[in-house]
Amino acid sequence: MKKSLLALAVLGSFAAAAQAQTSVTIYGVVDMGVMYQNKAGTNNNSLFAVQSGVMSGSRLGFKGSEDLGGGLKANFQLEMGFTANNGAGAQQDAGSNTLFGRTSTVGLSGNFGSINIGRQTDFAYSGTDGGINTFSHAGYVTNFSTVDGNKQARLQGDRTNNSIRYDMPVIGGLNGGVMYGLGQQAGGGSAGSVWAAGLKYDNGPLAFGGDYYQSKVGLSPADRNLINVEAANAAAGSSASTQQADAAAVTANMGNTATKTFTLGASYDFGFGKLYGNWSRVKMQPLTAQASPTLSQIFNTGSFGSSSANNKLDIFELGYNHNLTASLKLLTGLAHTNVSFINGTPQGRLNQAFIGTDYFMSKRTDLYAVATYVRTSDVANPLALSGTAQNANPNGGSAYGLGVGIRHTF
Repeated sequence: MKKSLLALAVLGSFAAAAQAQTSVTIYGVVDMGVMYQNKAGTNNNSLFAVQSGVMSGSRLGFKGSEDLGGGLKANFQLEMGFTANNGAGAQQDAGSNTLFGRTSTVGLSGNFGSINIGRQTDFAYSGTDGGINTFSHAGYVTNFSTVDGNKQARLQGDRTNNSIRYDMPVIGGLNGGVMYGLGQQAGGGSAGSVWAAGLKYDNGPLAFGGDYYQSKVGLSPADRNLINVEAANAAAGSSASTQQADAAAVTANMGNTATKTFTLGASYDFGFGKLYGNWSRVKMQPLTAQASPTLSQIFNTGSFGSSSANNKLDIFELGYNHNLTASLKLLTGLAHTNVSFINGTPQGRLNQAFIGTDYFMSKRTDLYAVATYVRTSDVANPLALSGTAQNANPNGGSAYGLGVGIRHTF
């Protein structure tokens, strides 16, 4: 009996020690709203819809760490996206069943910083408290800010497969990171590869930083934006004349640069409100050009130019968020985009105004109301039109959207 009790005590002490050294967290976001657009679809009819991920993408994640001693930890993160209004998966790569489409990494961290391997974003997105994404407004509203965020300006980073990312430890408010994604193509050299780097200073009310991202053409590109318009179609032998989807064009341009993105941003926190601004330049190398200038595929697929003849975007954003009360915020922003085309057509211009309110009922639950207005010239309006209608009416025009919703984090 005494031996049994002693054995149980020893096992209990081991279990307690293991529990103290290892932690696993389940977390997530469920975000849904009712949205209205005055123009939608091929006939520009009005649209009411329940949509997921209006302010933040709905997600479910698991993350954990193990204390290895000496300040060294092993870490992992698995995060999947989903559309809460119908339960379907999100952030799926074309031609595959991507389970953890948002993040899938394992790595080590310590006094040296951290190293993570897997599917992850570059330094532009380093969580809600880091990276360049903090220099933008709540205009990430997914369904209305098709001209903003990671759909065009890449302020939320690019998800990159087969990647190795190093982040330095924060030193006096300075932090940064570098990343390399492997194309994993036998005999292909650097084909399909990605490299990125970013640096940010955030100490006190002033913060500023920059980020660079470059991806190359390949049959198995690390840049998931290219996967959706290049690898799947090339593997299927598609002859579609899109930026990366033509199989022959992919083969002919193997290893060439597909996209380059430069981003700079800054913000100043007054205490009662926050002023921010950013600039992004997205340069792309269309493999096949089309006569009709359109931004439709840039905004809808994030492919930076597929099915279009544009080769450079300059995006400017300025905004201000004001604390009306401790729990109520006013969100405002203006964005302007210049679009350059390779076929000699006039430069396209896009202007967007955004306003919203965000009321926090608790630390984890908030209610929001948002509105946006988009006007374009010499380029399709991504908010007003979709699909074939964008190609049929490349001169754009104006459109607006409204929405209310609820977001809960856990």
